[in-house]
Amino acid sequence: MNPGGPGVPPHHYRAPAQRPAYHEFMVLPSQLGRKIQFWSVLIGSLSVVLSVVIGILVVVIGYRLPTATWATTGLVTMMGGLSAFFYFSSGVTLAFAPVYVKNGHLNVTFATRARRVLVTLFGGTILTTIISTFFFTGTVSASVRTVGDPIYRQLSGDQPVGYTPATIGYLILLATPLLLSAVNVITGWRLLCPARRLLRKYGLP
Repeated sequence: MNPGGPGVPPHHYRAPAQRPAYHEFMVLPSQLGRKIQFWSVLIGSLSVVLSVVIGILVVVIGYRLPTATWATTGLVTMMGGLSAFFYFSSGVTLAFAPVYVKNGHLNVTFATRARRVLVTLFGGTILTTIISTFFFTGTVSASVRTVGDPIYRQLSGDQPVGYTPATIGYLILLATPLLLSAVNVITGWRLLCPARRLLRKYGLP
């Protein structure tokens, strides 16, 4: 097959030139570069550990609550697990931020992409948290309304229903990835996009 097309001699064919990838860099004081590397690794690593713990607790506790039902609890735990996964991914993104700082320079191109990824993951956390909390609160409210139903009492026994400390604690657990993901976004935005005021603080004009 002639890569140049029909009627074109093969030796006349020239592969299209690829555009070189240009990266933008920012000069960083060494002290600020070390600060970016330290805090991004610390907060990112903590986020990874916490997200795994939260994901496990969401599934385990969700099925142990007195208001747990097969259908709604499955949806709540799935959305809660996805929320924890988005939080986990934002932690990984933040933990890899030190690779953008090298030889006293910040790779602005990669840092900008990382900030966009953090914002996107935060949006996913918002969506999944809204869904999980909506269906969970709906399940709790339904358990209050149907507490007099003999079939429901047969299924739930004498366990408490409604907004008990357990259900309120689980509701807070579902919202925790959202709050912690917001911390990752704020941290990533401040570290990977140093403000002029911060640069002046470290001696740059």
